[in-house]
Amino acid sequence: MVLIDSSIYLHLLRAGADPVAELAERFEATEIVGCDLVRCEVLRGIVRPKAKAYLTEFLDLLVHVTMDHRAWRDTEALAWELDRAGKVLPLTDVIIAVCALRADAAVLTLDRHFESIPKLRLAAW
Repeated sequence: MVLIDSSIYLHLLRAGADPVAELAERFEATEIVGCDLVRCEVLRGIVRPKAKAYLTEFLDLLVHVTMDHRAWRDTEALAWELDRAGKVLPLTDVIIAVCALRADAAVLTLDRHFESIPKLRLAAW
């Protein structure tokens, strides 16, 4: 399982590539998990309604990792642990990491912050 970070989607979009096609070449649809934070980060920046609808349709098909009360507690604990270790990461990255850990998924990202998170596996492009 792999959780695709927004940095990947945004990189592909900026390069003029079709993120859905690019990801479909590398992963089976059942291998990709999504989380609401990544979804919001990606979709908020898309200008054209047709492009937004197309990517929304793809994101709707993914297995979805939910953030319930326990996940927020895990996020608080991980952020606290990282802060005490001198690794102050953006809260958005900690939330994405918790989603990946809950799904037992690796994170595919261009963001080096994720390298600081214990037990988190990173996927290679």
